[in-house]
Order: sequence, then structure tokens, then C-alpha cells
Amino acid sequence: MKVIAIANHKGGVGKTTTAVNLAASLAEKGNEVLVIDFDPQGNATSHLGFSPNDFETTINDVLIDPSNRVDINSVIIEHSTPGLFLIPANLSMSRADLSMSALIEKDHRLRKSIKRLRKNFDFVLIDCPPSLATLSVNAFFAADDVIIVVQTQPMALDAIRMIDETLFEVYSSRPDFPIVPYGLPTMHDKLTTVSSTVLEAINRKFHPNVFSPIHSNVKIREASGYGKHIVEYDPLCAGAMDYRRLAKEVMAIYEREKEEGRRYIIRNS
Repeated sequence: MKVIAIANHKGGVGKTTTAVNLAASLAEKGNEVLVIDFDPQGNATSHLGFSPNDFETTINDVLIDPSNRVDINSVIIEHSTPGLFLIPANLSMSRADLSMSALIEKDHRLRKSIKRLRKNFDFVLIDCPPSLATLSVNAFFAADDVIIVVQTQPMALDAIRMIDETLFEVYSSRPDFPIVPYGLPTMHDKLTTVSSTVLEAINRKFHPNVFSPIHSNVKIREASGYGKHIVEYDPLCAGAMDYRRLAKEVMAIYEREKEEGRRYIIRNS
């Protein structure tokens, strides 16, 4: 089971879109995939067609229970797409930083909960909130890898420095987690010079750990509004093809890891 945190503390860059559509594309390829909605706004929950307010128990209850009596397996929702599962979130998480402040090992609550999963998922994707507070730190400690989503727009790289610093602080205390983040360019418009220039900068920044870009596509935005992932909304559109390619690249990394018995770093064109 590979646990991947999808992060950027800047909002509106495509974190949730990537978490949901990558998960659906991985499931389409026969994988068992769990999406953990770790954002109090519950956007991944909504994107998968559920209403965040309909859930009395969410990932928040798993995190803040001091006695660990809330079983993470009890909050898993099965999506209509075969192989796709969700742990929902809602606004109850908005006080998570305060609620978790007095808990022992508060930064490791998610990591320990994931270890209790009874289903053997192939991938667990964590949709991180747009912040670098307690929730994101929990996600980083729980993850085997971190994908930083970067919009190919001016000043997009300015936010990366703070994530780098946070990851360094998190992983420097855990020598068994030598994680180097992957970069994923999103909302790329290959017809504009500025977008192409930023893409080149992203490639330089994350080389060799950078995925092929997700291009700007109206169908991707429409799918989110209808509470559908792109594979079910329009499986033949360019956006669906982009996320299928991303899924293929992600799978290739971990298949090579299993073969070679080590972490594999790849630069995809």
C-alpha cells in the first residue's frame, strides 16, 4: 500500500481535482484506491458526489478521539466506481488544530490510523488542506511520498519554499522517511508563453521528480461542479487522458520500486 499526500498550502491549484481524478484513474486500472479528504471544506467529498453535511462521523472523529475508539475502517465510504473508496470530511475539522493540540503525538494521529486499515488498498491518496498546520503535518508523516501540485501561472513557485521548509522539518526528525517531493504542474496552457515559462521552471525545480503536466480543460472544471470524477463525466476528453497518463506514471514508479527494492525517482516527459 502506497500512501501519497497531495499538497500545496496555496488554494485553487488543483489539489482536490488531482486527488479525485488520479484516484479514479488508478481505480480504472484495477487498483483499490482510498481517498482521504483531509480538508475541512470537504471538497473531495463533494467532488465524489457526496454531501459533506450528511456524515455524522468523518476522519475528524478518528483524529481527535483521545482513546482511539473511533475505528478508521468505520468511516470508509464505497463509491459507485469499482475500486474507489472515500473517507469524508466536513467543517467539523475546522477546529482540528485546537482539538488535537493536547493529544499525545498529535502529528502522528493519521499515520497510526492508516496502519489500522483492514482493507489492503493499493493506494491511499490524502487531499491536504491549503495550509501547513497540524493537518498537513499529519498527512506528511503518514505519507510515503508527497506530490506538490503547482499551477503553471506566475508566482506559483513562490509558495513552494514554505512547503520545502515544512517537509525538511518533518522528515529531518524521521531518518526512516527520506522523502523527496514530486512536482505536478496543473492548469497548464501550452498556448501561452508565461505558462510554458513557468512549466520550465517547475521542471527545473523538481527534476528529476516531476510528472507530465495536467492541461487546463473545461471538462475537468465541469466534472467537479457535477460531483463526478473526470473518468465518469467525460472519459474521452483531454483532461481524462491527462489523468490516465498521470496514473500510468505513478504506477510505473511503484512497480519499479517493487522490482528493485528501493525508492525510484523518474523524470517523465
